[in-house]
Amino acid sequence: MNNTLLHDAISTEPRPTCYLCGGGHEVIYRNLEDRLFSAPGVWTLKQCPEPDCGLIWLDPMPTEKDIGKAYRDYYTHGNENTQKPSKRRDILNHLRRAFFLACDRGYLARRYDAANGASAIEKLVGLFVYLWPTRMAALDFKAMYLRVRSGARLLEIGCGSGSQLESLHRLGWQAEGLDLDPVAVKVASARGLTVHAGSLKEQSFPDRYFDAIVSSHVIEHVHDPIGLLRECGRVLRPGGKLVVITPNTASWGHLWFRSNWLALDPPRHLYLFNPSSLRHAAEKAGLAVHRLTSTVRDADGLFRASRDIRNTRRHVWGSRHPWLVRRGSKILQLVEWLLLQAGPDRGEELMMICERGNA
Repeated sequence: MNNTLLHDAISTEPRPTCYLCGGGHEVIYRNLEDRLFSAPGVWTLKQCPEPDCGLIWLDPMPTEKDIGKAYRDYYTHGNENTQKPSKRRDILNHLRRAFFLACDRGYLARRYDAANGASAIEKLVGLFVYLWPTRMAALDFKAMYLRVRSGARLLEIGCGSGSQLESLHRLGWQAEGLDLDPVAVKVASARGLTVHAGSLKEQSFPDRYFDAIVSSHVIEHVHDPIGLLRECGRVLRPGGKLVVITPNTASWGHLWFRSNWLALDPPRHLYLFNPSSLRHAAEKAGLAVHRLTSTVRDADGLFRASRDIRNTRRHVWGSRHPWLVRRGSKILQLVEWLLLQAGPDRGEELMMICERGNA
């Protein structure tokens, strides 16, 4: 039994100073366990006290050699885009679904030039989405905030099981993916997608190879975020866009739930950013930041999961909550959107768009 525990243990290394600015640290959370997939270990999170930084990180931090142990049962090993059959089969439900699909297609075609064959009527109906901020946030994410250049080459870093990559391909991009997790690569490849296994640097892509690079909830998982951003800049064509999405430690959700906030996700999230620290990382990598904001995309799901962690110290991935809890989290998501009108940096996710610098 002891040998099994030793074999499963994740080896660590100290990280006493701030990765970004070299400053000191303040311990903000102790004795954290994996609340999602039961990876071994007890973890401490520290934060840089410098007011223009505020980076949060694990110390000690899992080694690159052993970090894979934290992903043995990760959600990307299945198809997270699987649709559950609806229990309602009546004509009104079918009409409702058809209306929302028309809204989505019209909005994506109108705002992002999606090559989805949307009709003029669908584009007109798509205007309805502008009155529905939470759905608009989800659709902006689906397009990764980029106007589609049909046939242009796009790379998704950390494509997981491939659901987002498949959507980007359908929108009109010549999309290919990349992931470190061999199980996720196998799942994504089974969809018929072009997916590379390994790190970005290991692929040795030519300079200025991609028209766009997107990375959703990846940078917080890597040991050298600046190195990843620098390599993105190398393989990005002049005028091409890099989109980075990551949890926002300055969010209202983190303020409300503190150590129970889902996006802390020890031990997989090695570094966690606020707007200042994410901008600082991009600039140190030689990138020009064109837009940096926060969003409420999927905030309702994060609130429900954080509530589970607060109440039971665990969240079961993919679990379904009672109707009242689901409605309440939707209301909180809308409240957060309203709060963003006064403080735009407080959403649950950061969204940054960069270009390669002049150097």
